Amino acid sequence: MVELYLSSEVSYQELANQEHINNPSMIAKWVNDYRIAGPDALRPKKKGRKKTLKNRVKKTVPTENTDISSVDTTIEHIKELEDELLKLRIENAYLKELRRLRLEEEALLKKQRESSTVSEESSN
Repeated sequence: MVELYLSSEVSYQELANQEHINNPSMIAKWVNDYRIAGPDALRPKKKGRKKTLKNRVKKTVPTENTDISSVDTTIEHIKELEDELLKLRIENAYLKELRRLRLEEEALLKKQRESSTVSEESSN
């Protein structure tokens, strides 16, 4: 499509009509990308997250051919992860309790405001 545009003297609109494309600005974008980065800019790109978790798991799982020292490292690594997990669970519980207390305090303040508003209206 880009080569057809660059080799002929037709407009984006005419080329879009000719090739049954609803959006002529898409052709303009393709041509722009092509001029800036060349043909590589038009190749499809992988979408989504990179799969790093699998790579990380493969590195930490010992194979049959590993020696004892690497097993010790893995056990130490697991201990570190368990310690970190415990720390995060404690932190999570603390934050949940803090949130509960804050919401409780806000509800109490709201109730006090409502009661003071009602008492002001009844006194008038």
